Amino acid sequence: MRLTTRSATEADVPVLAAMNKCLIEDEGSRNPMTGAELQQRMRGWLKGDWQVRLFEEENGDVVGYTVFQSRQDDYFPENQVMYLRQLYIERERRSRGLGQQALQLLLEREFPQEVMVVIDVLAANPRGYRFWSKMGFGPYCTTMHFKKKAGKQLGQQEHDR
Repeated sequence: MRLTTRSATEADVPVLAAMNKCLIEDEGSRNPMTGAELQQRMRGWLKGDWQVRLFEEENGDVVGYTVFQSRQDDYFPENQVMYLRQLYIERERRSRGLGQQALQLLLEREFPQEVMVVIDVLAANPRGYRFWSKMGFGPYCTTMHFKKKAGKQLGQQEHDR
């Protein structure tokens, strides 16, 4: 099944927020936002400098979405990078090549030629890590968290997701 993309609108916000909630669960995020909060955030993204696209099958069924933004490279300001914040395919539609097809659509139609694409993959999301690795992405850095707790010494901390 071939995918198409279209720009998301205000009318799509409830569907986008519901899919975003599933993405948060699937990737093991510690994001505590409610459905209403996710809708509000999505509205802000739609009004701001984020690009939000829906992925649809030829019959019009929405199968996923993406959120991305063009940024200036931190070290080479004359270069642009594309920060791909979210890419989600509905759970029941996975393992059919739709994620790869969605990413290919972005690379061909949305992102400039020769651009660096940057993503974040949570450590609690090994399935996502495998997907992105398969697509040719490789690690650049590891962000680590430390939560200071009263009465605890270094090396005795529990990791906070």
